[in-house]
Amino acid sequence: MKAERRHELKENELLQALNNARKYLDENGKPLGIAAVVVVVVVAAVSFSMRSRAAAIEDVWRRRAQLTFEDPEVGRESLESLARMTESVTDKRFVLSSLMEQGQQALRLSALVEAPPDPDFNDKAAAAFRQLLERFSDNPLAFGVAEIGLATVEENEFVLDHDFAHKERADEHLGNIINNSSMSSMPFMRAAMDRRQRLDEIFTRIRFAEPEFEEPLSIEAVDIPVIPVDEAVDAPVNEAGLIEGAESADAPTPAEDAAPVNEAGTEQEESIGDTAPVDQAEPPPAEDGGAADDTGTP
Repeated sequence: MKAERRHELKENELLQALNNARKYLDENGKPLGIAAVVVVVVVAAVSFSMRSRAAAIEDVWRRRAQLTFEDPEVGRESLESLARMTESVTDKRFVLSSLMEQGQQALRLSALVEAPPDPDFNDKAAAAFRQLLERFSDNPLAFGVAEIGLATVEENEFVLDHDFAHKERADEHLGNIINNSSMSSMPFMRAAMDRRQRLDEIFTRIRFAEPEFEEPLSIEAVDIPVIPVDEAVDAPVNEAGLIEGAESADAPTPAEDAAPVNEAGTEQEESIGDTAPVDQAEPPPAEDGGAADDTGTP
């Protein structure tokens, strides 16, 4: 009997709870229905927004992958497109990666121009690295990339304007890495220390000596007769290999080629060694056939 009594009491309690719930719904059913609809709408909107945002991020990653930085002309347009993407996206992972790529690609393109470094590319790299420090200074990777990049920017600026103030700023950026304990286990520490040791070598003003030009040799003009081409082809050639008629009266004769001349103005032959002088030619006979005496007088 006691078990049946307990069962009856439980059934009565359940019926009472159901009656109370029905009564509550009758009194407040409309507001609850509106609240349920609102919750459903909010959940759907959040879900749609998340899906749209994911699709937008996926699309911007896809467009970024299509950018190329092969040469300065194409790279300049790609850097501008990447900068616009970075400004329009709030995804931190995309912004971090894009800012690092902007700075590194700008430095690389700066060295590919005809007379490196290019000032415009160098400024783009500096702007990207400064944004990286401002937005992700607590990220060790971003911090190291930005500080190393800014030190390189200062080196390029020194090449452009030869201002030694860039050496102090480059040393400051490298010191920020060396003095940061979070960099001790990263490769940026060794790179910063090596580059700081070479600062004096890098920041050296090079002067090129002016070339020395020798005075041009003076050449005396020699009158050379001009012979038409059609005549020069068939013109006779003398023993010296010159075209006859091409000798100039004004052309000088080398002293060593001229024969010695005696007091009378006639040429005389040279004697070589102990060779006896050549006998002079006998005078011609007189017109009347008479013999000439020893003096050569007829």
